[in-house]
Amino acid sequence: MKQERLKEIDILRAIAFVFVVVQHTLGGFSNIEGIPYTSFIIMKIIYIMAKPAVPIFLFISATALFYMYSEKFNGWSYYLKRVKYVLIPYMIWSAINMLILGNEDRFKNFFLQIFAGNGAFHLWYMGMVLRLFLIFPLILWLSKKVHSADIKIRIIVFIVLVIMYYPISQYQTLISYNVGKFIFGSPSEVQQRIVNISSLFWYVYFVLGIYLGLNYRYIKDKLLKYRAVIFIVYCITFIYAYLNEIGKVSFIRAVSILYMILTILVFYIISVSLVKKIKVYKLIKFIGDYSFAAYMAHIMVVNCVANQIMIRFDTRNYLIVGILDLVITSLLTPILIKLISYLPFSEYITGVKGSDRAASLRLKAAK
Repeated sequence: MKQERLKEIDILRAIAFVFVVVQHTLGGFSNIEGIPYTSFIIMKIIYIMAKPAVPIFLFISATALFYMYSEKFNGWSYYLKRVKYVLIPYMIWSAINMLILGNEDRFKNFFLQIFAGNGAFHLWYMGMVLRLFLIFPLILWLSKKVHSADIKIRIIVFIVLVIMYYPISQYQTLISYNVGKFIFGSPSEVQQRIVNISSLFWYVYFVLGIYLGLNYRYIKDKLLKYRAVIFIVYCITFIYAYLNEIGKVSFIRAVSILYMILTILVFYIISVSLVKKIKVYKLIKFIGDYSFAAYMAHIMVVNCVANQIMIRFDTRNYLIVGILDLVITSLLTPILIKLISYLPFSEYITGVKGSDRAASLRLKAAK
C-alpha cells in the first residue's frame, strides 16, 4: 500500500531552501560595514528567522526517511537511490562549483574534497548528511528497537539524547580538535574539516525528525493542539536570538538550542496550515521539488544576480539588493533545475526523476 504523501514536508523543504538563500543574501549583506542602521536591523531580523535552515533540513531528512522506511526497508534499493539521486548529483555540482567559483585546485584531491563537503563553502552540509545516509540502516535498526520498547523507555532515551547534546555542542571545538588529532595526527585543513562537519554536532535535530517519522500522526496532532504555546515561546526565544545576534545580550547555549528546535516546530505547523491553500502549495511545492540541486547551485546564482542588480540599477542599497537577490534566486534557481530536468539522464544532475519529456528524449535516442 502506497503511503500518503506528507505535503507539509514538501512545504517545509521549500522554506528551508529559502532560509538558506536568506543566509547567503541578506545574512551576508547585513555584515557589511557602514550600512544604514534600519537596513541592518531589518536584514538581521530576517537572517535570525532563517538561521535554523540546517536543523530544518536535518529534521526533514529524518522524518522523510523514517516515514518511508520504518515499515519496509530494502538495503540494495536504498543505497542505489542514494548513489543515483544524491551522491552523483552532489559530485557533479561540487565540480561545477569548483570551476565557477575559482577553486580548480581542489580537483587535485577531488574525492577527499567531496568527503569534506569542500566543493564550495556551503556544501559542507552535503559532506555531513552523506555520512548519515551511509549509516542510516544502523540508525533505523536502533531506532526501531527503542520504538518497540515501553513508552517510558522511549521517553527516557529521548530526554537523554537531548541532554547529551548540550555538552557536545558546548565542547564542539575541543572534540573536533582531539578527534582530528587522534585520526590524522597532524590533520591538514581539509582533513580537519572532515571532522568539523560531523553530524554528531547536529544530531539532536535529526533525532527530532526520527521521533516525528515514527509517531507521525500522534506528534502532528499534539503540535497542532499546543501550537499557541509553541508560537508564544518561539517569539520569546526569537527576541533573545535577535538580541544576541546584535550583541545586546550574552550567549545562552540552552536558549539558542531551544530556539532552533522551536523554529522547526513553528514552521512545520505553518507548513501544515499552508497545505490547505492549493495555489500556494503548488508554488511552494515546485521550489521544494527542486530544492536539492537548487541548494547546491544557488551560490552561483546568488553571486550572478547580486552583481547584475548592482550594475543595472547602479545601487549599493544592500537591503534592496539583498531582498531582490533573495526573491530572484529562490525562484530562478529551481526554474533552472527544472529546465535541466528536461535533459536526458537529468536525474544524475537534479537528483529527481526525469520528466516525461526527458524520458521521451531517451526513448528517441534509443531508437
